[in-house]
Amino acid sequence: MFNYQDLNDIEFEELCKDIMSKSLNTSLRSFAAGKDGGIDLAGTITGKNFNIIVQVKHYIKSTFSSLKNSLSKEISKVANLNPYQYYICCSQELTPNNIKDIYNMFSSYMASDKNIYTLKEIDSFLQDRNNRDILEKHYKLWLSSTTILDDINNNSIFIDCETLLSDIKEERKFFVQTTPYNLCKAFLKKHRSILLLGSPGVGKTTLSKMLLIYFADCDYRVRYTTNGDISDIKNALSKDKNRKEIILLDDCLGQYYFKLNDRQENEILSLLKYVKYNSNKLLILNSRITIFNEAKERSIEFQRYITKNEMNIYTLNMDKIPPLEKAKILYNHLTYNNISAEYLSSIKANKNYLKIVNHPNYTPRIIEYVTLNANSTITNNNYFEYVYKKLQNPIDIWKDEFTNKLDTIDRIFINTLYSLTDTNISSSILEECFEKRLSTLPNIDCTINNYEKTLKRLNQSIVKIIDLENKKHIGVINPSVNDYLKSIFFKNNLELNNIKNNIIYYEQLIRCYSKESGLFHSLCKPSS
Repeated sequence: MFNYQDLNDIEFEELCKDIMSKSLNTSLRSFAAGKDGGIDLAGTITGKNFNIIVQVKHYIKSTFSSLKNSLSKEISKVANLNPYQYYICCSQELTPNNIKDIYNMFSSYMASDKNIYTLKEIDSFLQDRNNRDILEKHYKLWLSSTTILDDINNNSIFIDCETLLSDIKEERKFFVQTTPYNLCKAFLKKHRSILLLGSPGVGKTTLSKMLLIYFADCDYRVRYTTNGDISDIKNALSKDKNRKEIILLDDCLGQYYFKLNDRQENEILSLLKYVKYNSNKLLILNSRITIFNEAKERSIEFQRYITKNEMNIYTLNMDKIPPLEKAKILYNHLTYNNISAEYLSSIKANKNYLKIVNHPNYTPRIIEYVTLNANSTITNNNYFEYVYKKLQNPIDIWKDEFTNKLDTIDRIFINTLYSLTDTNISSSILEECFEKRLSTLPNIDCTINNYEKTLKRLNQSIVKIIDLENKKHIGVINPSVNDYLKSIFFKNNLELNNIKNNIIYYEQLIRCYSKESGLFHSLCKPSS
């Protein structure tokens, strides 16, 4: 059976709408939540002028008594509507007696108890290969149920599979099958390579990973790494040209590939050409627009390749995403980040959600931030004002977090992390550097484990813990944190000097003195 628990109430209703429309051979219309008057879906039966009504109940996490109680409140509404046929779709597995109880409530408007679609009937419908189109349309349902998530653990398919698996399992709840996703999927099928461009926070990485998993389920072996070394990707590619493989280079011209220095554009070009002449290979690249423009200036060959239109480019622009899709992204984050009912009321009041969805600064990253960081300091009726303020000043998100929300020891932790890496670093290395820094400071309480306490406090707010081959690594929660740190790291001379005075690893030396020359010969032990 497919996993229906990851579907929110709206997604389950859309699924039922597609199933019932096909089953009844009619077009069904849906209605706004809370104003249905007993109708979730409605239409007409082919050849007849009688209304049909479908009631949808997403009660997968509830008891039958709760479902029955909810349905009992529909009886008088259905009597007023007097439909030719009344159907019920529910996300529970019901016993014969349960079905009989429900049928007795609505028998006057049902041909038989077959008008009641339980989770068993819904699942049987989706298991039918003739209905594959509906299953693929509801991406989250397909993704959470496909065996590909288990196959990710197979190291012959993935590199750095733990990171990818962790990200996908978390991100799939929030993912919406947007117009750009459908366009890029079709584009890849036709052209086999694509470069996704966009501003920070528009969802390039999430979109890339969801495309990746789609093709993995189409028997493509995935080549993906987080260590910034394209040579690992090349070494992992099969010598068999008939082997179907898909490559993902996330932030291909930016921070994850700083190790390639001046050769990065040529390395990427070699991969593009390799895919172009090998019909069983696919390539997904993504980059921030500013970094892409810098790359064109750095490499004449890269610029020439772009100018000749040999690189297939899709620019992810939030202005081109329909408001309904933006609203679904907002709804998913509000739902799965467990925003309180009081906060939700603030969003719904006066249709404030339209001001969010239609705001010119709307991005999934800002929506993620305001739903993850909602806390008790925001009064219930001011939650919308809080969200709107962040939309008005998106650049201030991490500035506000870093300057006003973090303690001194937290900022030291973040700066130490940034002094080591743009991606992720072994927790033991970070702990060593962090404690070296703290050892020079007065008034530090040494009777507690400051590292673990700080990490626990910052985890999932500004940093994240990554499990790589059963070893703990630490990185920032998303690249925008590094974008902000980069803008302040070299401007704060006092803090920079404090970090320099406590350098342990070679990586720190390179990063802290990257804007100076002649200082790279100090003796520092490498971290690897």
